Amino acid sequence: MLPMKRCLFLFPLLLLTACQPENTETPADPQAMYDKAQALLKPNVENGQSDFAGAMQWLLKAAEGGLMRAQLDLGGIYFAGGQGVQPDAQKAYNWFSLAAAQGSKEAEVFLGILHNSGSLGARDKAAAMKHWRAAAEAGIAEGQYRLGRMLAQEDATRQEGVDWLVKASTSVPQAATALGNLYYKYLEDAAAAAAWFEKGAMAGDPLAQHVFAEMLLLGDPVKKDEERGMAMLRMAAGQDYLPAIARLVNVLRNGRHAADNEKEAAAWDARLQELTKAEKHQSQK
Repeated sequence: MLPMKRCLFLFPLLLLTACQPENTETPADPQAMYDKAQALLKPNVENGQSDFAGAMQWLLKAAEGGLMRAQLDLGGIYFAGGQGVQPDAQKAYNWFSLAAAQGSKEAEVFLGILHNSGSLGARDKAAAMKHWRAAAEAGIAEGQYRLGRMLAQEDATRQEGVDWLVKASTSVPQAATALGNLYYKYLEDAAAAAAWFEKGAMAGDPLAQHVFAEMLLLGDPVKKDEERGMAMLRMAAGQDYLPAIARLVNVLRNGRHAADNEKEAAAWDARLQELTKAEKHQSQK
């Protein structure tokens, strides 16, 4: 599953750039309330701070007034948490459900995630797929990606899964990576797998960058290119992808120019230890 934060790109969470000049009058309708919430998020000219608590009050009023955009944003806030708001799967589900009932296909994606994660109770794969299919058929790339991955896990629906992943791959780098994995493990086409991993890598997915780097370093199933392979490995490491950092340190310290690379290796190793420590600390909370 994708990292949680990557999911937030699906909805513009109270876009600061869309702020309207603050109106001193009390907002009388849901859209005006939503605009008021956005205005409160705009940093104050005097102290450079925004008023998140005040914005939440107006956002709640707008959502309760039936504004779909506000319901979607509130769902996103409770889904991810932050700014003093604790993640709350049930509240997120309630707001996303209201937005979906008004036609929001972005909300369908998040409803699917909540069902599939089991954060609402028992995992409900069928419900998740129903929501993702609604989003996928509406052209939402994230829904196509998630539906495609789920379908591709079963022999009977693998081809449909591949078809959805291909559609999603134009917008979601991880879809190309998933296709690379499918072609390599199940469809037994190493050349096609490499092509998809390369596409995912060039689109910025660190997992694809790491996998394609290994292919380039080993020369299998692509032509060996150590320089490009190291570049790919550094790209993945630069995104704090722990396996890539560990592999990069290993290659730098055990390659032909280990002595010359020790300074860089030590820097990456220090970063690896820092991230590992932070991850361990987070897991203990």
